[in-house]
Amino acid sequence: MQTGRDLHHLAGFHEPFSAISHLLGAALFVVLGIILLRRGRGRATRLAFLAIYAASCVLLLSMSGVYHMMVRGGTAREVLARLDHGAIFILIAGTFTPVHGILFRGVWRWGVLAFIWGAAVFGIVFKTIYFHDLPEWVGLGAYIAMGWCGTVSAALFARMYGLRLLRPLIWGGLAYTVGGLADLFRWPTVIPRVMDSHDVFHIAVLIGAICHWRFIMSFAAGPPPRRADAPDPLEPAPPVA
Repeated sequence: MQTGRDLHHLAGFHEPFSAISHLLGAALFVVLGIILLRRGRGRATRLAFLAIYAASCVLLLSMSGVYHMMVRGGTAREVLARLDHGAIFILIAGTFTPVHGILFRGVWRWGVLAFIWGAAVFGIVFKTIYFHDLPEWVGLGAYIAMGWCGTVSAALFARMYGLRLLRPLIWGGLAYTVGGLADLFRWPTVIPRVMDSHDVFHIAVLIGAICHWRFIMSFAAGPPPRRADAPDPLEPAPPVA
Protein backbone atom coordinates (compact mmCIF):
# COMPACT_ATOMS: atom_id res chain seq x y z
CA MET A 1 0.00 0.00 0.00
CA GLN A 2 1.11 3.54 -0.63
CA THR A 3 3.57 5.35 1.62
CA GLY A 4 4.65 8.99 1.68
CA ARG A 5 1.33 10.38 0.47
CA ASP A 6 1.10 14.17 0.12
CA LEU A 7 -2.23 14.97 1.78
CA HIS A 8 -3.93 17.66 3.80
CA HIS A 9 -4.41 16.44 7.37
CA LEU A 10 -7.30 16.87 9.80
CA ALA A 11 -7.00 16.78 13.57
CA GLY A 12 -7.01 13.11 14.53
CA PHE A 13 -7.03 11.95 10.90
CA HIS A 14 -3.59 11.80 9.29
CA GLU A 15 -5.05 10.51 6.00
CA PRO A 16 -8.60 11.85 6.24
CA PHE A 17 -10.42 10.37 3.26
CA SER A 18 -8.93 6.90 3.73
CA ALA A 19 -9.65 6.89 7.46
CA ILE A 20 -13.15 8.34 7.40
CA SER A 21 -14.36 6.32 4.39
CA HIS A 22 -13.47 3.00 5.99
CA LEU A 23 -14.59 3.92 9.50
CA LEU A 24 -17.98 4.83 8.04
CA GLY A 25 -17.83 1.61 6.05
CA ALA A 26 -17.20 -0.36 9.25
CA ALA A 27 -20.27 1.22 10.85
CA LEU A 28 -22.30 0.45 7.72
CA PHE A 29 -21.24 -3.19 7.79
CA VAL A 30 -22.23 -3.55 11.42
CA VAL A 31 -25.76 -2.71 10.24
CA LEU A 32 -25.52 -4.83 7.08
CA GLY A 33 -24.11 -7.70 9.13
CA ILE A 34 -27.08 -7.60 11.49
CA ILE A 35 -29.45 -7.64 8.50
CA LEU A 36 -27.55 -10.61 7.06
CA LEU A 37 -27.67 -12.54 10.33
CA ARG A 38 -31.38 -11.88 10.73
CA ARG A 39 -31.87 -13.26 7.23
CA GLY A 40 -29.95 -16.42 8.13
CA ARG A 41 -31.70 -17.20 11.42
CA GLY A 42 -32.89 -20.73 12.05
CA ARG A 43 -29.78 -22.88 11.63
CA ALA A 44 -26.77 -22.43 13.89
CA THR A 45 -24.04 -23.51 11.46
CA ARG A 46 -25.38 -21.36 8.66
CA LEU A 47 -25.52 -18.43 11.05
CA ALA A 48 -21.89 -19.08 12.03
CA PHE A 49 -20.77 -18.98 8.38
CA LEU A 50 -22.57 -15.67 7.89
CA ALA A 51 -21.18 -14.25 11.13
CA ILE A 52 -17.62 -15.03 10.03
CA TYR A 53 -18.19 -13.09 6.82
CA ALA A 54 -19.81 -10.12 8.56
CA ALA A 55 -17.05 -9.99 11.19
CA SER A 56 -14.34 -10.11 8.53
CA CYS A 57 -15.86 -7.07 6.79
CA VAL A 58 -16.05 -5.05 10.00
CA LEU A 59 -12.53 -6.12 10.99
CA LEU A 60 -10.94 -5.05 7.71
CA LEU A 61 -12.73 -1.71 7.51
CA SER A 62 -12.15 -0.81 11.15
CA MET A 63 -8.45 -1.79 11.07
CA SER A 64 -7.99 0.17 7.86
CA GLY A 65 -9.80 3.22 9.18
CA VAL A 66 -7.84 3.35 12.44
CA TYR A 67 -4.54 2.71 10.65
CA HIS A 68 -5.07 5.72 8.39
CA MET A 69 -5.82 7.91 11.39
CA MET A 70 -2.30 7.38 12.74
CA VAL A 71 0.65 9.72 12.17
CA ARG A 72 3.55 8.14 10.32
CA GLY A 73 6.58 6.92 12.20
CA GLY A 74 4.98 5.71 15.42
CA THR A 75 4.86 2.17 16.77
CA ALA A 76 1.05 2.18 16.76
CA ARG A 77 0.95 2.82 13.02
CA GLU A 78 3.50 0.05 12.38
CA VAL A 79 1.37 -2.43 14.32
CA LEU A 80 -1.86 -1.29 12.68
CA ALA A 81 -0.28 -1.48 9.23
CA ARG A 82 0.30 -5.19 9.75
CA LEU A 83 -3.20 -5.67 11.17
CA ASP A 84 -4.64 -3.80 8.19
CA HIS A 85 -2.83 -5.92 5.63
CA GLY A 86 -3.53 -9.13 7.54
CA ALA A 87 -7.23 -8.27 7.69
CA ILE A 88 -7.34 -8.29 3.88
CA PHE A 89 -6.46 -12.00 3.91
CA ILE A 90 -9.14 -12.56 6.56
CA LEU A 91 -11.75 -10.72 4.48
CA ILE A 92 -10.99 -12.84 1.42
CA ALA A 93 -11.27 -16.09 3.39
CA GLY A 94 -14.29 -14.73 5.24
CA THR A 95 -16.06 -14.06 1.94
CA PHE A 96 -15.45 -17.64 0.79
CA THR A 97 -16.86 -19.02 4.05
CA PRO A 98 -20.64 -18.57 3.63
CA VAL A 99 -20.45 -19.33 -0.09
CA HIS A 100 -18.88 -22.76 0.39
CA GLY A 101 -20.38 -23.38 3.81
CA ILE A 102 -23.97 -22.87 2.68
CA LEU A 103 -24.00 -23.77 -1.01
CA PHE A 104 -21.63 -26.75 -1.24
CA ARG A 105 -20.90 -29.96 0.61
CA GLY A 106 -18.16 -32.55 0.96
CA VAL A 107 -14.76 -31.54 -0.41
CA TRP A 108 -16.27 -28.47 -2.08
CA ARG A 109 -17.31 -27.25 1.34
CA TRP A 110 -14.63 -28.26 3.83
CA GLY A 111 -11.75 -28.83 1.41
CA VAL A 112 -12.04 -25.40 -0.18
CA LEU A 113 -12.51 -23.68 3.18
CA ALA A 114 -9.46 -25.47 4.63
CA PHE A 115 -7.40 -24.40 1.62
CA ILE A 116 -8.48 -20.77 1.61
CA TRP A 117 -8.11 -20.31 5.37
CA GLY A 118 -4.74 -22.06 5.26
CA ALA A 119 -3.67 -19.67 2.51
CA ALA A 120 -4.91 -16.73 4.59
CA VAL A 121 -2.93 -17.82 7.66
CA PHE A 122 0.19 -18.36 5.56
CA GLY A 123 -0.26 -14.97 3.90
CA ILE A 124 -0.69 -13.19 7.23
CA VAL A 125 2.40 -14.81 8.77
CA PHE A 126 4.58 -14.35 5.69
CA LYS A 127 3.61 -10.74 5.10
CA THR A 128 3.96 -9.84 8.78
CA ILE A 129 7.49 -11.26 8.94
CA TYR A 130 8.64 -9.69 5.66
CA PHE A 131 6.44 -6.60 5.83
CA HIS A 132 9.06 -4.08 4.70
CA ASP A 133 10.98 -6.48 2.43
CA LEU A 134 8.25 -7.57 0.03
CA PRO A 135 7.61 -5.51 -3.11
CA GLU A 136 4.14 -4.00 -3.11
CA TRP A 137 3.08 -6.00 -6.16
CA VAL A 138 3.72 -9.29 -4.32
CA GLY A 139 1.15 -8.51 -1.63
CA LEU A 140 -1.35 -7.20 -4.17
CA GLY A 141 -0.80 -10.26 -6.36
CA ALA A 142 -1.45 -12.56 -3.41
CA TYR A 143 -4.72 -10.81 -2.59
CA ILE A 144 -5.93 -10.90 -6.20
CA ALA A 145 -4.86 -14.52 -6.71
CA MET A 146 -6.64 -15.64 -3.54
CA GLY A 147 -9.78 -13.78 -4.51
CA TRP A 148 -9.90 -15.10 -8.03
CA CYS A 149 -9.44 -18.67 -6.79
CA GLY A 150 -13.20 -18.41 -6.51
CA THR A 151 -13.56 -18.50 -10.31
CA VAL A 152 -14.10 -22.28 -10.34
CA SER A 153 -16.63 -22.06 -7.52
CA ALA A 154 -18.40 -19.24 -9.37
CA ALA A 155 -18.64 -21.40 -12.49
CA LEU A 156 -20.18 -24.24 -10.47
CA PHE A 157 -22.60 -21.81 -8.86
CA ALA A 158 -23.66 -20.50 -12.28
CA ARG A 159 -24.31 -24.04 -13.52
CA MET A 160 -26.43 -24.86 -10.48
CA TYR A 161 -28.30 -21.61 -9.95
CA GLY A 162 -27.86 -19.45 -13.06
CA LEU A 163 -25.73 -16.45 -13.92
CA ARG A 164 -28.14 -13.76 -12.73
CA LEU A 165 -27.54 -14.42 -9.03
CA LEU A 166 -23.79 -14.48 -9.66
CA ARG A 167 -23.52 -10.95 -11.05
CA PRO A 168 -22.89 -9.15 -7.72
CA LEU A 169 -20.02 -11.56 -7.01
CA ILE A 170 -18.41 -10.78 -10.36
CA TRP A 171 -18.87 -7.02 -10.00
CA GLY A 172 -17.42 -7.16 -6.51
CA GLY A 173 -14.36 -9.07 -7.67
CA LEU A 174 -13.80 -6.58 -10.49
CA ALA A 175 -14.15 -3.65 -8.08
CA TYR A 176 -11.51 -5.07 -5.74
CA THR A 177 -9.17 -5.80 -8.66
CA VAL A 178 -9.52 -2.40 -10.33
CA GLY A 179 -9.05 -0.67 -6.97
CA GLY A 180 -5.92 -2.67 -6.23
CA LEU A 181 -4.43 -1.84 -9.63
CA ALA A 182 -5.25 1.86 -9.16
CA ASP A 183 -3.35 1.76 -5.88
CA LEU A 184 -0.40 -0.10 -7.41
CA PHE A 185 -0.02 2.28 -10.37
CA ARG A 186 -0.73 5.42 -8.30
CA TRP A 187 -3.53 6.55 -10.63
CA PRO A 188 -5.83 8.42 -10.68
CA THR A 189 -5.41 11.36 -8.31
CA VAL A 190 -8.96 12.70 -8.15
CA ILE A 191 -8.36 15.81 -6.00
CA PRO A 192 -4.71 16.68 -5.28
CA ARG A 193 -3.84 16.41 -1.56
CA VAL A 194 -7.42 15.33 -0.76
CA MET A 195 -8.28 12.17 -2.72
CA ASP A 196 -5.53 10.18 -4.40
CA SER A 197 -5.33 6.72 -5.95
CA HIS A 198 -5.24 5.00 -2.55
CA ASP A 199 -8.54 6.67 -1.71
CA VAL A 200 -9.90 5.34 -5.00
CA PHE A 201 -8.81 1.92 -3.76
CA HIS A 202 -10.75 2.51 -0.53
CA ILE A 203 -13.90 3.35 -2.48
CA ALA A 204 -13.39 0.25 -4.63
CA VAL A 205 -13.11 -1.88 -1.48
CA LEU A 206 -16.42 -0.51 -0.21
CA ILE A 207 -18.08 -1.17 -3.58
CA GLY A 208 -16.66 -4.69 -3.71
CA ALA A 209 -17.75 -5.47 -0.16
CA ILE A 210 -21.29 -4.19 -0.78
CA CYS A 211 -21.57 -6.23 -3.99
CA HIS A 212 -20.46 -9.37 -2.18
CA TRP A 213 -22.83 -8.65 0.70
CA ARG A 214 -25.65 -8.45 -1.85
CA PHE A 215 -24.56 -11.77 -3.34
CA ILE A 216 -24.42 -13.51 0.04
CA MET A 217 -27.81 -12.07 1.01
CA SER A 218 -29.32 -13.96 -1.93
CA PHE A 219 -28.70 -17.30 -0.21
CA ALA A 220 -28.39 -16.30 3.47
CA ALA A 221 -31.67 -18.08 4.22
CA GLY A 222 -30.53 -21.20 2.35
CA PRO A 223 -29.53 -22.29 -1.17
CA PRO A 224 -31.67 -20.72 -3.92
CA PRO A 225 -33.81 -22.90 -6.22
CA ARG A 226 -31.66 -25.06 -8.43
CA ARG A 227 -31.81 -24.79 -12.20
CA ALA A 228 -33.84 -27.58 -13.77
CA ASP A 229 -30.99 -28.43 -16.15
CA ALA A 230 -28.23 -28.37 -13.49
CA PRO A 231 -25.93 -31.42 -13.87
CA ASP A 232 -26.40 -34.17 -11.28
CA PRO A 233 -22.79 -34.22 -9.98
CA LEU A 234 -23.23 -30.67 -8.71
CA GLU A 235 -26.05 -31.20 -6.28
CA PRO A 236 -26.68 -28.25 -3.98
CA ALA A 237 -25.87 -28.60 -0.33
CA PRO A 238 -28.59 -29.86 1.99
CA PRO A 239 -29.81 -27.43 4.65
CA VAL A 240 -26.99 -26.55 7.04
CA ALA A 241 -27.86 -27.65 10.57
